[in-house]
Amino acid sequence: MFPGKISRKNNDYKIRNNLDKELDLKQLLLRNPYDIYAIVNESLDDTEPMMTTFLVVYSDEFEDNVILYDISRQNYTTFTTDISTCTKGYIEVIDVCRIARYPIKFYVKELYNEIIYKW
Repeated sequence: MFPGKISRKNNDYKIRNNLDKELDLKQLLLRNPYDIYAIVNESLDDTEPMMTTFLVVYSDEFEDNVILYDISRQNYTTFTTDISTCTKGYIEVIDVCRIARYPIKFYVKELYNEIIYKW
């Protein structure tokens, strides 16, 4: 359902699986500020996905929360969720006494081997 790689601003970002521990996700976010994206499938229908891309923003000061900054569908809106839910592979949205769970995947910038030219 999720693409293996996405491109943003002339950079490729590869899907990062196995983020099932809060500490792993926190360390990844702290080491890569503004270089982590998330894609959330906001569709409740499995046949037609509705993917939304977010820039992931995190700081130690946020404690156990992470901010998802929408860059695809509703530009410049934010969504705050807790890290423990993200490590389970979904985010929860509570709306009018209904809890919806949407799948989430994180994408990290691919590192390329840099060629250094000496003059």
